[in-house]
Formats: sequence, C-alpha cells, structure tokens
Amino acid sequence: MDKRRYYGFDALRGGMMMLGIVLHGATFYLSAPPPTMPIMTDRNTSFVMDVLFHFIHSFRMPVFFIMAGFFASLLVDKRGTLATLKNRAARILAPFLVGLVTVLPLTLLLVVSFMVSVRFGTHEMIPKLQDARAVIQETVAMHPDAKRPSPMHLWFLYYLCYFYLLIPLIEWCARHARPYAESIGRGRGLGLVVFALAFVSALTLWPYRGAQVHEGFLFFEPHVPSLFYYGLFFIVGYLLNGCRVIGCLRLWHPAIYGAVGMLAFPVAVYASAIDHRLVPMAPDVHVFAVLANTVATWGLMLCGVSAALRWFDRPSSWALYISQSSYWVFLAHMPLIAFSVWLVAPLDWPALMKFFIVVAIAMLGCFVSYHYWIQRSWISVFLNGRRFNLDWPWRKMAQ
Repeated sequence: MDKRRYYGFDALRGGMMMLGIVLHGATFYLSAPPPTMPIMTDRNTSFVMDVLFHFIHSFRMPVFFIMAGFFASLLVDKRGTLATLKNRAARILAPFLVGLVTVLPLTLLLVVSFMVSVRFGTHEMIPKLQDARAVIQETVAMHPDAKRPSPMHLWFLYYLCYFYLLIPLIEWCARHARPYAESIGRGRGLGLVVFALAFVSALTLWPYRGAQVHEGFLFFEPHVPSLFYYGLFFIVGYLLNGCRVIGCLRLWHPAIYGAVGMLAFPVAVYASAIDHRLVPMAPDVHVFAVLANTVATWGLMLCGVSAALRWFDRPSSWALYISQSSYWVFLAHMPLIAFSVWLVAPLDWPALMKFFIVVAIAMLGCFVSYHYWIQRSWISVFLNGRRFNLDWPWRKMAQ
C-alpha cells in the first residue's frame, strides 16, 4: 500500500481549480460560444476569451477525473472497498445533495439576473418575474435542451457518484492486471497502452458535435456519451495506482507531451469549427476533428500529470493551501462569478477588463471566506472530514 503523500497532485488539483475560475469567468465573455452550449454572454466580448475557454476546457476535466480515480484507488488501499464507498457517499454524495438546495438556487438566480441585465438593460439583483421568464423562453427557443433541469457546475460531483459505483469492478480488474501492468511499466509497453487508451477515448468522443464535449453532461438525466468519455479518465486514474504504474509517469518528459498538445490544440479548434458548420456531418471532417481533439487533450493532460509528478512533487505551503481549500472553492466560485458578471454587466468596459475583475472578485471571495469562516468550521468537517488551521501560504514561507 502506497502511504506517501502525492504533493504534485496537490499542486495539480489546486491549479486545475484555479483554472476552473478562469474558465467559468471567460464563459460570459465569449465572442463565439459553442453552438451546443445554452449560454448568454455579456455585451462586451473578446476572441481572447474564446481561445482561453477552449484551451482550458480541452484538458481540465479529464485531469480532474484522473485524479479522482487515482485518489479513490489510494482510499481503497487504505480502507477497503466498502469503507471507501461509505466515505465517498459522505464526502461527495451528501455535499452534492446539500448543494442542490443551497449553492444551485443561488447560482441560478444570479445567472438569470445577469441574463436579464444584458437583455433588458436593467440591473436588479432579483429581476422582475416577467423579464426572467422572457430570457428563459428566448434561451430555450435557441437551445431546447435548456429547459431540462441542470445541476450546473455540481455535475462533476453527480458523475463521480456514478463512477464510484464501478469501484468494485475496477478494483477486481486492477488486482488481476497488476502483475502484467508492472512488467509493462518497467519496459516500453506503457506507451502502447496509453496510445490504446487514447484511441478508445477518441471513440467515446465520436458522438459529440464538433468533437468537443460541450453538450449533454450538464443535465440530471445521465448522458451516456459523457459517462463513457469521462468514465474512461476515471478508470485510467484508478489503474495508475491500482496497477502500481504511477511512478512510470515521472520518467516521461512533460515538455514533449506539452508540445504535442499545444501543436494539436489550434488544429483541433479549427477542425471543430468546420465540423460544427457542416450540416449534414461530413464523416471525414468529423474523424479529423475527433483525432485532433484527442491528441490535444491527451498531450496537455499527460503534460500536466507528468509535470506534477516530476517537478512539483515536494512539500509546498501554496500547493497544500490551495489543495485543501479546493473543495470549498469548487462549490462557492460559481455563485461568486455569477454575482460578479451581473455586477459589471452595465459597464461598457472591454471584455478583458471585466473578466479580470470577475476572476479577482471570485478568487478573493472564495479564499477569504475559506480562510476566516470555513476551514475551522463544521462545513470543513462536512466537506473534508476534519477541520484545518492553515495560515496564509506567504506567511508560512516567510517563517
């Protein structure tokens, strides 16, 4: 059993959470939102936000699901399968259910307030009912899926609940595959395994228009393609520990995978844009878009994971603080972003300026609330199983 702390994954988890704030902030200032996403943007937009959005979205959630699977396997090693399922019910399912009646209604109200402000030029925290109905009806007219109930950003917890049910089967497979996996990891076969997994993930990407995962997963009704797509990354993360091959990733050079991902990313965006415009779908263009997006995702994802293990796998007060606060930041950042975009909506300022204000308010609100009100409270116990007493990381480094 691996008892050591993976400091690199602490840094990676914190980094991905910070990118989540950036991603969701950028969403409201897209100049060309993905045609499958039912969102209303600010009057001030920027193409820079589109590039930033697509870049972060290409790898962020696959990285999160890999880490979720990896830490689930560590928990099984430590406590066993049944105790792990009970723990995940307490730490994932319970916060998800509480979030549905607290975080979700507040976020929805603020998002609708922003939409009304953009559509009618008003600026009320609680919009008039007829105005709210009008913008919702307009959104549904453009995107019929928008009428379906959605957990919004809580979908991540929702999908994890499904994936945790697979733990007994994945653990059984990991135990039986471990002898073969360890021998593969010591040789050169691991690269072929990764290639095969990337090929499988390309197959799971086929059902998506534009070969981009921008549809389906945001609703309560389970979206089968999304379960397959993200479930594969969860399984990969679980097997990295379950098959004892995580150490092999330290030998892979992140720059190589980063270069592959960065070269493939603009090609993927271009191919997806063409694929979206073609009606009916052209199979050859769709195949190209699928392959380009798969290469970009796996290149950037492997870059992040291997960089975390190779360069950041050491104690860090910054990584520890951001990692321990990440669960609260995940829950709280969306209502803060929705409030912030509503706050600056009437201002005729450049999109980049608004974006930086939104991200700054969200980050400040998340970390100040965590530091002074959350980490030592019962909320920390509810989310993480215990209280923390972390000092600000810059103070820790100065000591």
